[in-house]
Amino acid sequence: MTVFGLGRQQLFAACLFVQGFLVFGLMVVARAGVVTSTIVLGLAACFVPYAIALKLAPDLLSRTRSEQIALAALFVFGLAFVFAPPALSDDVHRFLWEGRVWLKGSNPYALAPADPSLADLRNDSWAAINNKTLASIYPPLSQSLFVSIALLGGGIWTVKLLALIAHAFTTLAVARISTDSRAPLALALNPLLLSEGALNGHLDVLTGLALLVSAWSLSRHRIARAAIATCVAVGLKAVGVVMLPLFARRPVAFAAVAAVSAVVLSPLVVFQPLADAASGPAQFAARWRGNESLYAVIEWMSLQVFEQSVAITLARAGVFGVVLTIGALLVKKRIPPVRATRILLWTTLLLSPQVHPWYLAWLLPIEVVSSRLAGLVWSASVLCAYAPLDRWLAEGVWEMPIGLRIAEYSVVTAALVLEGRQSHDREEISS
Repeated sequence: MTVFGLGRQQLFAACLFVQGFLVFGLMVVARAGVVTSTIVLGLAACFVPYAIALKLAPDLLSRTRSEQIALAALFVFGLAFVFAPPALSDDVHRFLWEGRVWLKGSNPYALAPADPSLADLRNDSWAAINNKTLASIYPPLSQSLFVSIALLGGGIWTVKLLALIAHAFTTLAVARISTDSRAPLALALNPLLLSEGALNGHLDVLTGLALLVSAWSLSRHRIARAAIATCVAVGLKAVGVVMLPLFARRPVAFAAVAAVSAVVLSPLVVFQPLADAASGPAQFAARWRGNESLYAVIEWMSLQVFEQSVAITLARAGVFGVVLTIGALLVKKRIPPVRATRILLWTTLLLSPQVHPWYLAWLLPIEVVSSRLAGLVWSASVLCAYAPLDRWLAEGVWEMPIGLRIAEYSVVTAALVLEGRQSHDREEISS
């Protein structure tokens, strides 16, 4: 097969070149300070050569060669983003601030950035922090990373380089676990993961790595390793608790993981009681929402029956209950751990009142190990969530057009339906 006179190998190489050209172009325009919609459109364009390269890879590359190309391209593309400003998120400034607060001997769980007692720490990074009146919502293991970054100099590039290294380690883990030669390429070159880590400085791929290790260890009956990995995931992001039901058939491990998780998450409520409306966790648990899908339907139904404050509380509690119930059903039916983890993460994200694009870093390692494509499709369509960013930066107004949200989740739904039909067809053929 030839396209524009190129053979399959040449076309594959051309796709890598085009994606690299786009990435370096994005680095240049980000440094020039263009509007954020230009960055988003560039990232969307990166998905075209990325998808074609993944389509060609199985017939061209061995697992070893795929891993080598994936890591080489990851560092080339990623380093370009490391030295560009974080164009789509200001979270990196919060990370740097909280690391500095700990080094001063203060507690970012108890003291918000706006607290007068921290005035001597204020700098340009402090000025860029969003929601300065709210204290930290990040669990202790994430805080330890922030402290490490502060000890290494506290530069923005330090956070972004750490995110890139985490991306590389996750790619190595995927390459070791998956039998699909495309898997390391799918993870390493995913434009969303590259941008959320190396460009914006989010460290969520570490949570995805911990969840993958936990699921894979459970599938190999390495319970102690799975328990440790789950506790690490919880220590990085509270979403790690979705793994807890999968330990239900092992009471000792279940009790240990539950106890450690409770201790790890305790600073979020000990220093900022959930009854305190000004606390970070209370705000996140009761108010934060955006880019949601099924949650919007659940909350709307609840509002038809109850007053607003009660309806929102019941809707969020109901979502949590649904996730736990699905976890219990997965255990009862003895669904394999990797598949069960994937189902739990999909359920959590689809029912969540808040789905930031970087949250997909929790899902994508499991997705590529499972040789599934729906999550990769979502990683492209979730760029719709950045549509309000230009107006937010210009006017301080965040308004997500309902049409874009429908478009995003319509694409995701279509991908899941198509994936389900293909799986059903394969099962019929094999039987």
